[in-house]
Amino acid sequence: MMTRLVAAAMLVVCAAALWGAQGQEESARPISAAEAEQVVTETRRLCRQIVQIDPHFTEAYTSAAYLLWSSDRDDEALALYEAGIAANPDDYGIYHDLGMYHMHAKEWDKAAEQFRNAVEKGAPMYFQHMLPNALERGGHKQEALEEWRAIVERFPEDQVAKQHAAALEQELSSKAEPER
Repeated sequence: MMTRLVAAAMLVVCAAALWGAQGQEESARPISAAEAEQVVTETRRLCRQIVQIDPHFTEAYTSAAYLLWSSDRDDEALALYEAGIAANPDDYGIYHDLGMYHMHAKEWDKAAEQFRNAVEKGAPMYFQHMLPNALERGGHKQEALEEWRAIVERFPEDQVAKQHAAALEQELSSKAEPER
């Protein structure tokens, strides 16, 4: 517990130092590619130090991976996600974040696979919505409907899942009806 606290404190303190040192007006200005690269490099280094302190602090993996892929360093980001999963195979958050990477890349089947892992690891209700969204975008509408229904079964109060299930049922039933 103490190492997690230390790791979290390091992340907050260093992030504040990296981004909060400037005044609000100055931080609103665009930065050069070289400055952005330096921020990514410093943050990645910081996250690696945090992982050494506490390999179960998944935010260090996911934060650095996000910075990497948003800087077109996808191979490094994917390696970091995989390292995070290897160290934290039961943490739904890292699977969810990897799924978001694949959604951004429009790799719907890969995204669905990672969101399914997150659901299996106990992701909260609103995270579970990503699985049927990825399935639907990937053209697997019947499977998406089944997942929406499963969410409603697990979370009967989930109005969003109910609405999505009803809309998808309507869409699929209208396609099944013969044309007149």
